[in-house]
Amino acid sequence: MVETSSDAQEEQRQVSEEKRESAEDTRLSEEKQRESGEDFRLSQEEQRQIAEEIRNSAEEMRQIAEEMRNSAEEMRQIAEQVRLSKEELRQAKEEARQTKEELRQAKDELRQAQEETRQSTEFRSVKD
Repeated sequence: MVETSSDAQEEQRQVSEEKRESAEDTRLSEEKQRESGEDFRLSQEEQRQIAEEIRNSAEEMRQIAEEMRNSAEEMRQIAEQVRLSKEELRQAKEEARQTKEELRQAKDELRQAQEETRQSTEFRSVKD
């Protein structure tokens, strides 16, 4: 009977040890599940943050694209102003050339009139 009691105690001790090990395994498993849940939650939060950063980047890119469109339009306007200024300059040069030609003609007419006046004066002097 002593042996049976000892066997029963050993069996009880083994059962208790197995229960402790099982409880420890359960605790460790629950802890791993909690950590896994926390990791999952953090992963979701990181994904939300990344998605927000992507949205912000996309908005910044849209703004940059709009600024580039505006800059391109300003450049087109400047180019048009330059083209108009060049045309005005060309016209002003043409007007200056015409004015110079008119001045040359007026000088020629003046010389001719002076020559005619001189000749007329000489002719009167000779006549008198």
